[in-house]
Amino acid sequence: MKRFFAVALISALPFACAPAETPPPAPTLAMEEGSWAEALGAGITDAYAAPEHRAFDFWIGEWDANWRSRPEGEFYHEKEGSWTHQRVFPVLGGKALIELSWARDNPEEPGQRGFSIRYYDPARERWVMAQNWPNAQNHGGAFTDQLIGEDHLGRLTMYSLVERPQEDGSLSVAHRRYNFTDIRPGVSFRWDGSNTPDKGATWFTWYVVDFHRLGDVSPFGAAGTDFHGVHGKTLCTEDPHGAMNGLAGDWEGVRADADGAETPARFSAGLVLDGCGVLAALETADAREILAAGYYDRFEKWAIFRLDDRPGATHSYFVSDAAGEGAVFAEAQGLAIVDEFEPYLRAASFETDGAGRRLSFETIAARELILREESRSADGAWSVDAQYRFQRR
Repeated sequence: MKRFFAVALISALPFACAPAETPPPAPTLAMEEGSWAEALGAGITDAYAAPEHRAFDFWIGEWDANWRSRPEGEFYHEKEGSWTHQRVFPVLGGKALIELSWARDNPEEPGQRGFSIRYYDPARERWVMAQNWPNAQNHGGAFTDQLIGEDHLGRLTMYSLVERPQEDGSLSVAHRRYNFTDIRPGVSFRWDGSNTPDKGATWFTWYVVDFHRLGDVSPFGAAGTDFHGVHGKTLCTEDPHGAMNGLAGDWEGVRADADGAETPARFSAGLVLDGCGVLAALETADAREILAAGYYDRFEKWAIFRLDDRPGATHSYFVSDAAGEGAVFAEAQGLAIVDEFEPYLRAASFETDGAGRRLSFETIAARELILREESRSADGAWSVDAQYRFQRR
């Protein structure tokens, strides 16, 4: 089993367009055994210390963010909008960064919950991002909302092609752009979100957000507890939301491979987004992965985002019509974003008929958790590659 103690984070301060060859002294993060920092792998490892993996490190820390919309008919965005608090930290040995967001002044307010995870894909030389921002009117996209982009001259820009349902039942198609600019290391930066219906001829910027850094990441809670941003569980309170909440907790056990070999394993899961999702870390002796599970109301599907710490490995999605004990999630290869020109969030994206992998939750009980990783052979038969058997710690 991997165990890390008092690991130093890469500094949150390198300038985005030209990462320093020798970074300034890094803030330290106490990674006590049993904490979320330890379970998620929040220390930067040598595998992900290269500058291309560290372009977003300016964002690591605790932030207040001023979300400024542009009133209808006005030229300027408002100077004072609504405020959120952001908590941003590395996971998977620094391969990816997670962002958690909630309302700053009234944490019990159900809106403005947010989650994002991003990582650098060296094969495409692009950053890839998945997110979920549920609110009282929209329960979000079950961590399937994605963008892809790059760092160029200090401007981190990410795009996707979005299809949105209209009141008449039709779909509007528009490109979306996220910009990260005006970076003042250790102090502030600007984010703005825009859409274009005509491939960049015109852009509408719906939000300008000013981020103000408060300091290093505050201490993590114990693995298996709710994550920051969960306040009262006031979102996603109706069925079928919550069907995967039984995973929450800190579990320890073994991974049994097809050849009978057994190795220690650990599974830690906690609620995020005030009840709209479950975030988990699965750890064995040679790998660690992140799983984020949620329900997508629009498509009436459950989805699990998966990303592991192997260099070069990209994210994947496993989807199911049902959740909870006995649920089988099959890989939906068409759901992962390809580039900024190919729509990905459509009904066909959730297709799993040709899936070659699946994840089965055989048992989700108060004290026992059993899940299987399975693969399909050329003749269509499914076989078990590994079975995980856990007991609650």
